[in-house]
Amino acid sequence: MSVSPYQFNQYLHSSHFCKKFLIKDGITSSYFEIETNPGFFSKTKYDISSLKNVFQQIGESMSILKNFDYYQYLMCTIIPDISDTNPFKKVFQKVRFMIICSFTKFIFLLHVKDYETIKEWNIFSKKILELVADIVNSYRQGVGFREISTTFNLDQECCIFFNLDIEKIDEELNRYYL
Repeated sequence: MSVSPYQFNQYLHSSHFCKKFLIKDGITSSYFEIETNPGFFSKTKYDISSLKNVFQQIGESMSILKNFDYYQYLMCTIIPDISDTNPFKKVFQKVRFMIICSFTKFIFLLHVKDYETIKEWNIFSKKILELVADIVNSYRQGVGFREISTTFNLDQECCIFFNLDIEKIDEELNRYYL
Protein backbone atom coordinates (compact mmCIF):
# COMPACT_ATOMS: atom_id res chain seq x y z
CA MET A 1 0.00 0.00 0.00
CA SER A 2 1.56 3.26 -1.06
CA VAL A 3 0.34 6.83 -1.18
CA SER A 4 0.23 8.39 -4.63
CA PRO A 5 0.62 12.06 -5.55
CA TYR A 6 -2.89 11.77 -7.02
CA GLN A 7 -4.26 10.84 -3.59
CA PHE A 8 -2.62 13.87 -2.02
CA ASN A 9 -4.01 16.17 -4.73
CA GLN A 10 -7.43 14.59 -4.28
CA TYR A 11 -7.12 15.18 -0.56
CA LEU A 12 -6.14 18.85 -1.03
CA HIS A 13 -9.04 19.56 -3.36
CA SER A 14 -11.56 17.95 -1.02
CA SER A 15 -10.00 19.01 2.29
CA HIS A 16 -12.61 21.72 2.86
CA PHE A 17 -15.31 19.05 3.32
CA CYS A 18 -15.04 18.39 7.03
CA LYS A 19 -16.49 15.30 8.62
CA LYS A 20 -15.67 12.91 11.37
CA PHE A 21 -14.67 9.47 10.16
CA LEU A 22 -15.71 7.45 13.20
CA ILE A 23 -19.33 6.37 13.43
CA LYS A 24 -18.64 4.02 16.37
CA ASP A 25 -15.31 4.37 18.19
CA GLY A 26 -14.86 0.85 19.58
CA ILE A 27 -14.32 2.35 23.03
CA THR A 28 -17.75 3.59 24.10
CA SER A 29 -19.34 0.99 21.85
CA SER A 30 -18.56 -2.64 21.12
CA TYR A 31 -18.08 -1.82 17.45
CA PHE A 32 -15.54 0.12 15.46
CA GLU A 33 -17.26 1.67 12.47
CA ILE A 34 -15.79 4.18 10.09
CA GLU A 35 -17.38 6.29 7.37
CA THR A 36 -16.16 6.19 3.77
CA ASN A 37 -13.41 8.58 2.73
CA PRO A 38 -13.30 8.32 -1.08
CA GLY A 39 -9.89 7.41 -2.48
CA PHE A 40 -8.67 6.18 0.89
CA PHE A 41 -11.03 3.80 2.68
CA SER A 42 -14.57 2.53 2.50
CA LYS A 43 -17.17 2.18 5.20
CA THR A 44 -16.00 -0.51 7.57
CA LYS A 45 -17.35 -2.12 10.73
CA TYR A 46 -15.66 -4.51 13.18
CA ASP A 47 -16.78 -6.12 16.40
CA ILE A 48 -14.14 -4.99 18.88
CA SER A 49 -15.28 -7.38 21.62
CA SER A 50 -14.36 -10.40 19.52
CA LEU A 51 -11.14 -8.76 18.27
CA LYS A 52 -9.95 -8.29 21.86
CA ASN A 53 -9.87 -12.08 22.18
CA VAL A 54 -7.29 -12.40 19.38
CA PHE A 55 -5.53 -9.04 19.60
CA GLN A 56 -5.12 -7.44 23.02
CA GLN A 57 -3.68 -4.15 21.70
CA ILE A 58 -6.84 -3.30 19.75
CA GLY A 59 -7.95 -1.02 22.60
CA GLU A 60 -4.81 1.07 22.19
CA SER A 61 -5.50 1.28 18.45
CA MET A 62 -9.07 2.46 19.09
CA SER A 63 -7.82 5.17 21.44
CA ILE A 64 -5.33 6.43 18.85
CA LEU A 65 -8.00 6.45 16.13
CA LYS A 66 -10.47 8.31 18.33
CA ASN A 67 -7.84 10.99 19.01
CA PHE A 68 -6.90 11.11 15.33
CA ASP A 69 -10.54 11.65 14.38
CA TYR A 70 -10.83 14.48 16.89
CA TYR A 71 -7.71 16.24 15.57
CA GLN A 72 -8.35 15.69 11.85
CA TYR A 73 -11.82 17.20 12.21
CA LEU A 74 -10.57 20.08 14.35
CA MET A 75 -7.80 20.92 11.86
CA CYS A 76 -10.21 20.67 8.96
CA THR A 77 -12.50 23.24 10.57
CA ILE A 78 -9.57 25.56 11.39
CA ILE A 79 -7.76 25.40 8.02
CA PRO A 80 -10.18 27.68 6.08
CA ASP A 81 -9.66 30.47 8.62
CA ILE A 82 -5.86 30.39 8.34
CA SER A 83 -4.23 32.65 5.79
CA ASP A 84 -2.58 30.84 2.86
CA THR A 85 0.68 32.58 3.80
CA ASN A 86 0.60 31.27 7.38
CA PRO A 87 2.94 28.23 7.60
CA PHE A 88 0.55 26.53 10.02
CA LYS A 89 -1.89 26.03 7.14
CA LYS A 90 0.51 23.82 5.21
CA VAL A 91 1.52 21.94 8.35
CA PHE A 92 -2.12 21.31 9.26
CA GLN A 93 -2.80 20.02 5.75
CA LYS A 94 0.23 17.76 5.89
CA VAL A 95 -0.48 16.24 9.29
CA ARG A 96 -4.18 15.84 8.55
CA PHE A 97 -3.22 13.91 5.42
CA MET A 98 -0.88 11.79 7.54
CA ILE A 99 -3.78 10.99 9.85
CA ILE A 100 -5.90 9.90 6.87
CA CYS A 101 -3.04 7.71 5.64
CA SER A 102 -2.77 6.21 9.11
CA PHE A 103 -6.50 5.43 9.15
CA THR A 104 -6.15 3.87 5.70
CA LYS A 105 -3.26 1.65 6.72
CA PHE A 106 -4.95 0.59 9.94
CA ILE A 107 -8.13 -0.44 8.13
CA PHE A 108 -6.10 -2.41 5.58
CA LEU A 109 -4.10 -4.17 8.32
CA LEU A 110 -7.24 -4.96 10.28
CA HIS A 111 -8.92 -6.32 7.15
CA VAL A 112 -6.02 -8.70 6.43
CA LYS A 113 -5.68 -9.54 10.16
CA ASP A 114 -2.02 -8.46 10.29
CA TYR A 115 -1.95 -7.92 14.05
CA GLU A 116 1.84 -7.87 14.29
CA THR A 117 2.02 -4.90 11.93
CA ILE A 118 -0.83 -3.22 13.83
CA LYS A 119 1.48 -3.29 16.87
CA GLU A 120 3.98 -1.27 14.78
CA TRP A 121 1.12 0.92 13.56
CA ASN A 122 0.32 1.74 17.21
CA ILE A 123 3.93 2.82 17.84
CA PHE A 124 4.23 5.01 14.74
CA SER A 125 0.72 6.42 15.04
CA LYS A 126 1.41 7.49 18.62
CA LYS A 127 4.39 9.46 17.31
CA ILE A 128 2.15 11.18 14.76
CA LEU A 129 -0.50 11.80 17.43
CA GLU A 130 2.04 13.47 19.73
CA LEU A 131 3.26 15.64 16.86
CA VAL A 132 -0.30 16.59 15.89
CA ALA A 133 -1.22 17.47 19.48
CA ASP A 134 1.89 19.67 19.80
CA ILE A 135 1.17 21.45 16.53
CA VAL A 136 -2.51 22.09 17.27
CA ASN A 137 -1.82 23.19 20.85
CA SER A 138 0.94 25.54 19.70
CA TYR A 139 -1.35 27.09 17.11
CA ARG A 140 -4.20 27.50 19.59
CA GLN A 141 -1.87 29.11 22.14
CA GLY A 142 -0.71 31.63 19.55
CA VAL A 143 2.88 30.45 19.53
CA GLY A 144 4.72 31.79 16.48
CA PHE A 145 5.51 29.19 13.86
CA ARG A 146 9.21 30.10 13.70
CA GLU A 147 9.53 29.62 17.44
CA ILE A 148 8.45 26.00 17.25
CA SER A 149 9.10 24.89 13.65
CA THR A 150 12.18 22.89 14.59
CA THR A 151 10.09 20.65 16.85
CA PHE A 152 7.83 19.55 13.96
CA ASN A 153 10.06 16.78 12.72
CA LEU A 154 8.72 13.38 11.83
CA ASP A 155 11.26 10.64 11.83
CA GLN A 156 12.10 8.97 8.54
CA GLU A 157 11.14 5.52 9.80
CA CYS A 158 7.59 6.75 10.40
CA CYS A 159 7.38 8.19 6.88
CA ILE A 160 8.61 4.90 5.43
CA PHE A 161 6.07 2.91 7.44
CA PHE A 162 3.20 5.05 6.10
CA ASN A 163 4.71 5.32 2.58
CA LEU A 164 4.84 9.11 2.75
CA ASP A 165 7.21 11.14 0.65
CA ILE A 166 7.28 14.34 2.68
CA GLU A 167 9.33 16.20 0.07
CA LYS A 168 6.70 15.53 -2.61
CA ILE A 169 3.93 16.48 -0.22
CA ASP A 170 5.73 19.76 0.53
CA GLU A 171 6.15 20.41 -3.20
CA GLU A 172 2.43 19.88 -3.79
CA LEU A 173 1.55 22.14 -0.88
CA ASN A 174 3.83 24.87 -2.23
CA ARG A 175 2.11 24.61 -5.64
CA TYR A 176 -1.34 24.59 -4.10
CA TYR A 177 -0.69 27.61 -1.87
CA LEU A 178 1.22 29.90 -4.20
